[in-house]
Amino acid sequence: MKIKIKRFGLLYNPGKEKRIKNRITKHIILFLCLFIVIAALLAVGFEILMRNHIVCLAINDTIDSTWIGSLASYWGGIIGGAISGVFAFFGVFFTIRYYKESDEQKEKAAIQPFLLVTVGANKDIASGFELGPKSDEKKATKKIKVTIKNIGNGFAKTLVVHTGFNFGGMAYNKVISVSEAEYLLFMADPNDLAKGLCFGIQYIDAMRNEYIQEYMIIENHGHIDIECGYPGFLEQR
Repeated sequence: MKIKIKRFGLLYNPGKEKRIKNRITKHIILFLCLFIVIAALLAVGFEILMRNHIVCLAINDTIDSTWIGSLASYWGGIIGGAISGVFAFFGVFFTIRYYKESDEQKEKAAIQPFLLVTVGANKDIASGFELGPKSDEKKATKKIKVTIKNIGNGFAKTLVVHTGFNFGGMAYNKVISVSEAEYLLFMADPNDLAKGLCFGIQYIDAMRNEYIQEYMIIENHGHIDIECGYPGFLEQR
């Protein structure tokens, strides 16, 4: 059963930022192609116009006729240089952008947490979170103890747990260092658990990069499994 995760009142969509960036890149490329085509057409048209007028102007074998006759060929070189300059500008622009994004990815990877959630806990847990839609609140009779272990490269400061009961998530403020663990208790309707229930944990790293990691918990023939998703980076606004 899929849950809806909201952030600042808006539905969380991990692919939205990437689609926006791809759309901007496509628009830039389209603009570049249109500019080159228009510049080439203008250059050809202007050169034809100049050559037609040169015939009228260069009627005498004078110095004026010499530079007027060579102006058309110079114009082609100027337009070609302008187009080459545009290509060079966008080439440098995309190169800088690529290396900037690559460096950002490396910096995030160096401190990025990864919260591995497994069934079972080695201590008693007094309270927990209910999974599933709110209409099944009274049927949440199945108790599931889980261990949240940080197997990433940096500590994670958890913010909220998304269970489906609250669009903004339920407060869960913990700092989980590398190789350390915290424990949670989930309560769910056994019927929903057989179909699969989703939950998510929202947290930040040492550089205040924000992530949402989603999980699915399902019971098959009396055995409970948890499928762990990968951290979804939330773009800073």
